[in-house]
Amino acid sequence: MNTGPYSDERVQKFVGEEYIPLKSECFWKERTELMKRFAIAWTPTFLFQDSTGKVHRKLVGYIPIDDFLAQLKFGRGVIFFEKERHDEAVKWFQRVMDEHAHSGVLPEAVFFRGVAEYKKTHQASGLRRAYDTLSERYPQSEWARRAEPYSQIPR
Repeated sequence: MNTGPYSDERVQKFVGEEYIPLKSECFWKERTELMKRFAIAWTPTFLFQDSTGKVHRKLVGYIPIDDFLAQLKFGRGVIFFEKERHDEAVKWFQRVMDEHAHSGVLPEAVFFRGVAEYKKTHQASGLRRAYDTLSERYPQSEWARRAEPYSQIPR
């Protein structure tokens, strides 16, 4: 991880604190075992794995620094979300919302924050807040469309 966004000090610091990075060479004529195992079709590819090796998210291609930092934080949230650790997931999705207001993953973070909050509290108000935010700020996003059913939840 020494070119593009990977060479940025903030990215290196965050990855060093929150992840265990593994760098592997890719050979397109004779694919490596890791390339086959994880279906690597393009570089760079960043896999978000938990301690058991399960892949929870996969990013492919160049991503600008701020978007990459947002994706790294969102990835932590996804891992916690899928492990049913909703309190921690909410915190990570909120960090994306607070710290990366212009990132491409922001609408997805808003959506998943609402769902994680609902799963944590069993209160539908989190889903409604997610819908309201998405329909106001990101009405053309896929995530606003996915949140449409939550428009029926009373405020």
